Amino acid sequence: MEKKRRFLINTAVLTVGNIFMRMLGLWFRSVITVRIGASGMGLYQLIFSIFMLGITVCTSGFGLAMTRLTAEGKASRGCIMRCLGLALSLSAAALCALFFGADFIAARFIGSALAVCPLRILSFGLPFIACCACLKGYFFAHRNTVVPVIGEFWEECVTIGTSLLLLDHSGLPPLESLMAGSTLGEIASVIYIVPLFFSYTRKHAMAKENGKIMREIVHIGGPMLAGSFLRNSLLSAENILIPVGLRKNGANGATSFAQYGIVQGMVMPIICFPMSFITSAATLMIPEIAESSAKHNEKGIQHAAESAFRLTLLFGFPAAAFFMVFAEELGTIFFGSAQAAQILRIMAPLAPLMYIDNVVDNMLKGLDQQMFSLKINLCDSLMRVALIAVAIPIFGIRAYIVILFASEIFNAALSIGRLLKVTGLQADIISWIIFPAVCGSLAFYIMLLIKKIIGIIIFKK
Repeated sequence: MEKKRRFLINTAVLTVGNIFMRMLGLWFRSVITVRIGASGMGLYQLIFSIFMLGITVCTSGFGLAMTRLTAEGKASRGCIMRCLGLALSLSAAALCALFFGADFIAARFIGSALAVCPLRILSFGLPFIACCACLKGYFFAHRNTVVPVIGEFWEECVTIGTSLLLLDHSGLPPLESLMAGSTLGEIASVIYIVPLFFSYTRKHAMAKENGKIMREIVHIGGPMLAGSFLRNSLLSAENILIPVGLRKNGANGATSFAQYGIVQGMVMPIICFPMSFITSAATLMIPEIAESSAKHNEKGIQHAAESAFRLTLLFGFPAAAFFMVFAEELGTIFFGSAQAAQILRIMAPLAPLMYIDNVVDNMLKGLDQQMFSLKINLCDSLMRVALIAVAIPIFGIRAYIVILFASEIFNAALSIGRLLKVTGLQADIISWIIFPAVCGSLAFYIMLLIKKIIGIIIFKK
């Protein structure tokens, strides 16, 4: 009972933090969209898609290893130092590659010289991101969500505050100002979390040293690192190919960046915003399920998986209904874009699939199924790159939207099938799918009625 109460409290803390962070993020995106326009947002997204490769190198494997090993009671000082050392070493290599390769990347892959300085500025944040990923993984494994949440809030405030100050007063170009703000936020996050980590570890006993710990770190982190890097490489290739394909379809350079920016920089953040409510529980499921798996508690794992399916879809379908009903209002309020509103309504049904895929992926990580997730994600990414390269030059942005639907269906179906097989859980179609879908349909008509009533009242006035 105490364990369940602690899980709920931590989930609530993390959820509130995620909601606030995403609200800040959406507001910040709406502000910078006004400053740099849709084409600038497209270039901004492309730069970050390249930067994500560097983040993947220094965070994807060893942050997860820290969480898993700490949850399993194996986090000795040697384990922590090895995770940090590996992450920082890889971040240094990624920093050098991004800094010295910025000219080549901007010319050959992004197609704009404006990306060179932003890439170099971002590269200096990689060691700080690597350090934070490992230390946050340690706190999550100890079910301490307060420290990471406050850290993310602090980082976001510094990022937004310094970015806006630099935009208004530094005289730097807009993209350089935004990237400098991002790097300063990452530095501020490390300044916050490192002292708290040392204070926390002094008060809590460490595990005994294990001579085989390096092998376990590599077993957990290695596949995740390789897989995430390959997948993000393909994702970067995908993001680069989209503007290229749009130009082949007839759009000029600015228009191709603008169309890409509307989908990835405007619509997707809105659809992903409600994930704040479930990402917290999904993240905390990794140590919970890892612990249950280590204790061979099959009933506990099945109960967690069943609850996750039912609650995620019960939330996802009404969220999709909300996007469909209020697409114009959301597109106008956040970005002042009618095209963003149209695309948001079309893409709204993606929401339940995206949310359940995120939750299932985290559960598979907790069950030591990262290799299977890797294979699925790689196949999915290869399929997307191939389809984008062939279809977008012919059919334009509409093809990209269809590809996103096909990708989510493919990925979610295989991940769910694997989770059911590993846990021995039987799918409950009525409880998991039909009932949430009916609730979503009812929510759609209720929200539509409310919208019409509000419109009538305003019109009368």
